[in-house]
Amino acid sequence: MVYVVGCVPRIYQDRETRLSAVETVRIGELISQVCQAVQNQGEEQYPLSPEIPRYLDELLADRRLVIALGVGTPDLAEIAVPSEVSESFSLAECVIRGQKVLVEGRLILNKDDFQKALTECEIIFVSTHARFGVGPAFFSDGKGNPYRMQRTKGYVVSMSETEVDGYQGTVIRTYDGFMKQKKYFDFDPDSRDLDKAVPFPGYQMIVMSTCSSEKHFLDDIAWLRAKYPTTAIFTTEPCGVDPLFRTFKRMLYGVFRGDEINNVVEEMNKEYISVAWEYMQKKIPPWCVIEGMYKIGIHNIN
Repeated sequence: MVYVVGCVPRIYQDRETRLSAVETVRIGELISQVCQAVQNQGEEQYPLSPEIPRYLDELLADRRLVIALGVGTPDLAEIAVPSEVSESFSLAECVIRGQKVLVEGRLILNKDDFQKALTECEIIFVSTHARFGVGPAFFSDGKGNPYRMQRTKGYVVSMSETEVDGYQGTVIRTYDGFMKQKKYFDFDPDSRDLDKAVPFPGYQMIVMSTCSSEKHFLDDIAWLRAKYPTTAIFTTEPCGVDPLFRTFKRMLYGVFRGDEINNVVEEMNKEYISVAWEYMQKKIPPWCVIEGMYKIGIHNIN
């Protein structure tokens, strides 16, 4: 499962629009919170199915589950990453549908981490810039060095001069925008990183929670995962990044419960609306309420 979230930057005019504190992303704590919530669950909208869904059965087949969370560049939200490399990983036991499972957590902070995750992880949630269709840009790499994964022939990556931000690609056209206030650049698609990827040889769940990832990356993920069972969830519109990663946790909660994928995505959409409304009340740009932010793009396991 792979999720990619949030390519809309938050541009602050003053300190009052910021959150009260910078959040340090600790993957072990996020997963532990979900495990505890599942153990303490009460009445739910979706009662537990007596049978474990096939996708969860595949994820738990070896009683080990590897989960990766991709963290975007610092301009997206008030986020910090652990200072010690060891804190970017976690390993703990969690009870999932009555089974003791060893759950490994990883933070994806650069392109190399993402390349490894595509090969080694069963669940991937990416919350980064989409870089206008080039690919996700991770925390340590910066916006100028995204993971290049755009394979669609004829796909045009368009950026204004203020959005290029160090990105270097093959320019096919330059032109002036409205009233000549900005110059724009069109780049050829580039898939040099994805072309080297080795897909995980089994069921994988991928959530691309970047801006408009369905438009940008559906075909690319479908190409990568063509030979293997996959669930891939995409965004339908530009989206924000929550430094508390509540949509990520809501997704994991539904998966650990063994909810049907349609219900997992429905709850993700509800969570996104709730988070967006909270940020709007605090007048933190660029959040807005969007119905149906997340959508299943691939689900070929029954």
